[in-house]
Amino acid sequence: MFYLKKILSAWIIPPISLIVVALIGTLLIRRRPVLAKNIIIGCLGLTLFLSFYPVTDLLMWKLQPSHVLTQKELEKAQAIVVLGGGTYVNAPEYGSDTVSRFTLERVRYAVELQRLSHLPILVTGGSVYGEVSDARAMQATIIHDFAGRVEWIEDHSRDTAENALYSASLLHVAGINRVILVSQAWHLKRAQQLFEQEGLTVYLGPTGFVTYPHSFLYMILPHSEALMMSCVALHEWLGIVVDRVFKGVKTHGE
Repeated sequence: MFYLKKILSAWIIPPISLIVVALIGTLLIRRRPVLAKNIIIGCLGLTLFLSFYPVTDLLMWKLQPSHVLTQKELEKAQAIVVLGGGTYVNAPEYGSDTVSRFTLERVRYAVELQRLSHLPILVTGGSVYGEVSDARAMQATIIHDFAGRVEWIEDHSRDTAENALYSASLLHVAGINRVILVSQAWHLKRAQQLFEQEGLTVYLGPTGFVTYPHSFLYMILPHSEALMMSCVALHEWLGIVVDRVFKGVKTHGE
């Protein structure tokens, strides 16, 4: 099921899905020229539309928390959970795998929270394609680059649902049920739901918010980064829908 979800999401989420549909449109040019033209123009237009930051902003609305972690929430928590966000595989400058850009943002903020609170850190994330696990890469970065401490390592999970399931098992054994969940701001809406389903009280520790200069010129120009983050937002919304469908099916089955 995990690999099926990976394959389907890769083909369903733009821009790949739009490219595929546009290619199908080219096959119809001789038989249905008007339809083919509309399909191709529609796909190209939608790709361009997703490349503007105001559109990205709209897609990120309701995904990103409205506020950062508060001091009161920090004081209530018992541990910090850092979700893996992928690895930088075969990094030539380091001579091995290390944390990716997204994971580095999460690790940096988690260590800052640890310095403020002295809370223990749990890192969670396995290896999908055989590389060093997210958790092991995060542990190395936290210890060697930020002089932080890691209490628990969960390196078997392959997605956010498994992050929640396996992390909760470790935390419950340790008597911990109130955690700060650290990840990109746009990832926390779905992650929070999954961790709460495992019986944990979750305080959000968002980092890596999607922001941009609010100048008129910047907003009317297309950006490749905006396209990427629009597609990330669509991936998150699809994940939320799928999680709710599976939860409903599971509940109905019981």
